[in-house]
Amino acid sequence: MEFRILGPLEVLDDGVPVPLGTLKERVVLAVLLLHANEVVSRERLIDDLWGASPPPTARKAVSVYVSKLRKTLARNGEDPIAPAAGGYRITVEPDRLDAARAQRFVTDAGERTAAGDLDAAAQLFRDALALWRGSTLAGLTLESQGRDEVARLDELRLTALMDRIDCDLAQGRHERVVGELQVLVGEHPLRERLRAQQMLALYRADRQAEALDAYAEARRTLVDDLGIDPSEALQRIQQAILRHDPALATPEGTAGANGLPPSAAVPPPTPAIAVRLGERHSGRRFRPRRWQLAVAGLVVLTASAAAATMLSTSSARATPHVVPNSLVRLDPRSGKPTLVVPVGVEPGPIAFTPTAIWTVNHGDRTVSRYDLRTRQVQTRGGFPHQPYDVVADMAGNVWVSSKTRIVTRLAAGVGGTSAGPLYPSKTATISVRGPGVGHEALGAGYVWAIVGPLTYPAPGLPHRKDDRLSLIDMQSDRVASSMRLRRSTTTIAFGYGSAWIGAYDAGGSWLAIISAGSTKPGWIRLVRGESCGPPYDPGPYGAPLVATGAGGVWVLTCGQSNQQQLIKVDPETHRIVKRTYVSNLDPASFLAVGAGSVWLAGGSVSEVDPVTDKVVRTIPLGGRAKTPCGIAATRDAVWVAIGNAYCDTIGQ
Repeated sequence: MEFRILGPLEVLDDGVPVPLGTLKERVVLAVLLLHANEVVSRERLIDDLWGASPPPTARKAVSVYVSKLRKTLARNGEDPIAPAAGGYRITVEPDRLDAARAQRFVTDAGERTAAGDLDAAAQLFRDALALWRGSTLAGLTLESQGRDEVARLDELRLTALMDRIDCDLAQGRHERVVGELQVLVGEHPLRERLRAQQMLALYRADRQAEALDAYAEARRTLVDDLGIDPSEALQRIQQAILRHDPALATPEGTAGANGLPPSAAVPPPTPAIAVRLGERHSGRRFRPRRWQLAVAGLVVLTASAAAATMLSTSSARATPHVVPNSLVRLDPRSGKPTLVVPVGVEPGPIAFTPTAIWTVNHGDRTVSRYDLRTRQVQTRGGFPHQPYDVVADMAGNVWVSSKTRIVTRLAAGVGGTSAGPLYPSKTATISVRGPGVGHEALGAGYVWAIVGPLTYPAPGLPHRKDDRLSLIDMQSDRVASSMRLRRSTTTIAFGYGSAWIGAYDAGGSWLAIISAGSTKPGWIRLVRGESCGPPYDPGPYGAPLVATGAGGVWVLTCGQSNQQQLIKVDPETHRIVKRTYVSNLDPASFLAVGAGSVWLAGGSVSEVDPVTDKVVRTIPLGGRAKTPCGIAATRDAVWVAIGNAYCDTIGQ
């Protein structure tokens, strides 16, 4: 049995997902796995379940949750959870827990770095990073010390990523990491180590003006947010760039990017963080040189006040202009566009991998891939049928659906460089039963694919039923099961151990809940009756759009008098806990959760506070010849697909 906590909580038995029961049961299992092979007291479990306000029956409830988990996880008479010293302990072999494997990879990478074997170290860092499928225990909220432990694992991930970038910089791969660093700096603007790596990579790539711009931007951010100046290490690199210090081509220069003094070119490694760097550098100014010949130390020169003022003024960047048929990155703090990337015609659904962002372009029947490292876009067609939706996992696998019963899976590591093919020779074409394939979601080892929404037929033509759900095994690329939901489907999301599907019929709009491993859906009626009126009857305006995150399942639909409403559903009790009416959004709207908020897109983009359920900000992105036609959000960024005047599908 394999346990995964680096992403949504999952348990696999011979590769098959194990249904884990209620949200509280999953929290208990998560805390036990954070302390695998250690005793976790009952009081600690109570703290992480309820915080400072546990119910009077808390101790009994914990016993019930553990008892159910033991029944769920027991195999062949063996039970991994056992009572011990006033608490419980789960016994897990290190190779069967992804967090333990990641820690071992990072530790081994540090040892290889200390030995000077940077190729092996970089690969070990990549192996560790590949184990993360998202934020640690995504979808689960721990109320006490568990938060710090989750944060520790997420910090390990970011540290390993920065260490891997150090290896790339030391081996002369500065061109490859520039794009990746741009995204990382946007996601973690207060991380000065990332800023230093970005400056160094830009300078070594013969982009010294941009390197100085990066320093000025870092200084503005630190002063505006914290009221402090950049660290001495960052200032040293800025001064070295100003005078073209040759030491920036050596390990001393990269040591400065890690916040180390110039004499620390080869610092001793820590068990989990490696900072010693290699010797090879490429480029017009930087010739390969041995570590023994490294220039000794960076000499800090004092820049004049006039020069500093000129640098700050010249580096101010204007907000990029939003254009049709593009992918736009929004800063979730300011709401301003920070990046505009032209893609295909009428882009819609958006999917993320660690190295790229994918969009389906309905206007020209293509798929685009924006490489985060090279900042280049590849756009191609050639699918068996018109692509409709796209989803991706953290390993880089991508699945593209078609409205004509086809799902195409692209192999991991697609388009690793700008010169590489967008579609490799190793692909899989998966045929799905029913009238077609519409929206998709990933979870519990499956691609969950629904049909809807279908285009409404012309008067007099029969209406095709779009109620089928298909589960595609992510390992075998085969349809593992299929079921009929008896209501027309619209959109789908996976979170909190279940698939959540928007649906409608003559009786109103609905939300279906299907737990991993279940074959029978539960139903929540969202709105009674055909409340949206013609021409929608009741979709697409009333067709429920679904997203998960921020402690809830969020559904955008319409209620009385054709008013749109945002509905929050408790993922554990399956009860509607809040209805918020939202206005000023176009009928064809889109929904996403991330960066601490709920995001709605129509004629503009609106941010909803998930605590107060109020619209706190509206960002105008639409206008003449451009319309938001898709939205997606990560923990630190919001991406919007901008179409050309209209969107030809809903709920992307």
